[in-house]
Amino acid sequence: MKVEFLLDVLKPHQPDSYIVAKELMKVTGVSRVSVKVDELDQKTASLHINIEGTNLSLEEITETLGTINCALHSVDEVVCEERD
Repeated sequence: MKVEFLLDVLKPHQPDSYIVAKELMKVTGVSRVSVKVDELDQKTASLHINIEGTNLSLEEITETLGTINCALHSVDEVVCEERD
């Protein structure tokens, strides 16, 4: 099943967004990651992350974010599509 998550994530200034995307690409089943900075303050950045792939595990994604000091605020959208 094709799955797409739109996540609201809070991260410190380091690691940068490229590292966040790169680490999320290592999650089982992920085929595409898009990171957009939504808001920036003195110590943190709020990101909108779009993750696409097959049979994705939100638990594994959340654990990966935790290993790079990022916190999942909310899952703003989920799209599931049956593959032929």
